[in-house]
Amino acid sequence: MIEQHNDNLSLQAVAQSIYECLRCAFCFDLSWLGAANLCPAYAYGAFESYGARGRIAIARALLEGELEYDESVAQRIFACTECRACAEHCFKYIDTVRIFAAMRRDLAACGLIPPALAAVTDGLAETHNLYGKPHEKRLSWLKDKSRVDHPARMAFFVGCTPAYVRRTLARDTYAVLAASGLDFTVLSDEWCCGHPFMAAGQQERAAEVMRHNVEALKALGVERVVFECPGCMRTFREDVPEVLGEPLPFEVAHVTEELARQVEAGRLRFDVFQAGAVVTYHDPCTLGRGLGIYDAPRTIINAIPGMRLAEMPRHGRDAYCCGAGSFVRYDYPDFTDQTGHERLREAESTGAQYLLTACPACVTQFQYVRGQINSPLQVMDLITLANRLARWR
Repeated sequence: MIEQHNDNLSLQAVAQSIYECLRCAFCFDLSWLGAANLCPAYAYGAFESYGARGRIAIARALLEGELEYDESVAQRIFACTECRACAEHCFKYIDTVRIFAAMRRDLAACGLIPPALAAVTDGLAETHNLYGKPHEKRLSWLKDKSRVDHPARMAFFVGCTPAYVRRTLARDTYAVLAASGLDFTVLSDEWCCGHPFMAAGQQERAAEVMRHNVEALKALGVERVVFECPGCMRTFREDVPEVLGEPLPFEVAHVTEELARQVEAGRLRFDVFQAGAVVTYHDPCTLGRGLGIYDAPRTIINAIPGMRLAEMPRHGRDAYCCGAGSFVRYDYPDFTDQTGHERLREAESTGAQYLLTACPACVTQFQYVRGQINSPLQVMDLITLANRLARWR
């Protein structure tokens, strides 16, 4: 057992919220949808200690010295996708995920980060990306380097997954921004946004990469940053000001917001997709509950001729997680698979032929589990589809 001093816990900063919990179980409740899960970790762990109410009870016991951090506590906290469903449905409007983030910082200080996640963050500190790839290859997807480090009011922050793994997403986002006539730049020395460090409770490591990226963007005169990755965008909008202790010096936006504005202004139209095609849309947890962006993707979908949107029973603020959040796959692959299977089956139940989403992690997750269960659904990123069908005025 690691010796701990409760007066030094990060939990102390969120003690007020911990004691506001009424144990009402609204964080579990989706009764208006019938027999449906709300918290994927609770569905996986099968004990209340995996859900928000149970974790908050653990937090209270830690504050009062009745428990100490150990591997059992670590599993319950790190087996959380940070999907924010519990926070969204909390009767007291408690930011539950903020409490769990404090617990992650305490666990990191105790040396209790799960081994695979710890190894990933150690590699990230060296290569500045999640995948251990050479940093100088970060922009190898981009043929035309004329916008790289070009002083501009707008920047496209690419992110690790589009840059190294799902390069089509990087190219498609770049292409729609260029076709829209916007003047924007791309950083040659972009580092990971810092979200993996935050997920691991390593705030000091996160601060270093955050400072690097903010200063690099400021040096180019950037006033607005556009993201394809919701995780990167939320890290900038929510975490950077808190970690660095200063306001973000530029605005942030998701690429779906930019495209929706162009659609509404009449500058962007689309070719027919497939006559009679039925699609369903998965709200990424970070884009939806994390950033409040629900309408923009649907504005784009509804503007594409030849397709009909069939919503899943759990959509919008009630959307179920894909299972890929907060890097849980590294240490809890069974949990990630189980959650992905459930969500994909729900998508199939709509009768759709295509599953659209707007997050590189969600796309990767769905394409992976689709192969596991031989799903007939075709998985597509919304920006890739929009780029292929776009007709600009």
